[in-house]
Amino acid sequence: MTLFELWHTLDLSNTEAILIGVTALVAGIARGFSGFGSAMIMAPIYVSVFGPVMAVPVVLALEALISLPLLASSVKTAQYDTVFRMLITAVIGAVLGMGVVAFFPADTLATLVAGIVLVFVALMAVQKPQSGKALAVSNHLKYIAGGASGLFGSISGMTGPPAVMLMLKSNASPLTIRATLIIYFMLIDVLLVAGYSLWEGTFHLEWLRLVGLSLPPMIVGSWIGGFLFQFASAHIFRTLTLSLVAVAALIGLLT
Repeated sequence: MTLFELWHTLDLSNTEAILIGVTALVAGIARGFSGFGSAMIMAPIYVSVFGPVMAVPVVLALEALISLPLLASSVKTAQYDTVFRMLITAVIGAVLGMGVVAFFPADTLATLVAGIVLVFVALMAVQKPQSGKALAVSNHLKYIAGGASGLFGSISGMTGPPAVMLMLKSNASPLTIRATLIIYFMLIDVLLVAGYSLWEGTFHLEWLRLVGLSLPPMIVGSWIGGFLFQFASAHIFRTLTLSLVAVAALIGLLT
């Protein structure tokens, strides 16, 4: 099935199809450029167009697929204690988040998702990168970060910000931080997609169609972002990525 055929099977208007394609492209650029931000860019727009039950599993699946090439380099260096402690409470948070999705109407959730994104952008913008020796992260902070990650992940598809903020405070090396996040995101994304499938009683064909429509521009964007990364300083790519995320949230509020 071609992208054009997928476009029409999802019953998208021309404007919506272009918006989804551009969003996936920009999300891929952000992921390849900075290593984070793709879900935060996709979530507010996808939720505003499709509603959370359709959008969240798709965003999670795209996040998992775009991370697959990174798994091999991460298995040996990840902090599995941190991964599993976060996963324990992430499952609890995910169940609570699905309750929120069931209780609130789609329009309210779209506004909530965009608001959550803007809050996290503000928090990540003011959080300065660690310099020198960082303190070891306590177990209770790992549980809190996991719970928040699962909660926001099931509501919006954004599992990343709480986990990223936690790991940036740790005393682990950048290589270990990156590997730990890659492993954690892969596992929680798969668990959340499975949870949505159980909740709905099926794996909707529409999810696969939207993934098929979004993945090609996301892959292209990831390659572009990786190419641009070599020309930008850490400050520039962090600022640009957070700016793109904020713009996506504002578009989600207005869509």
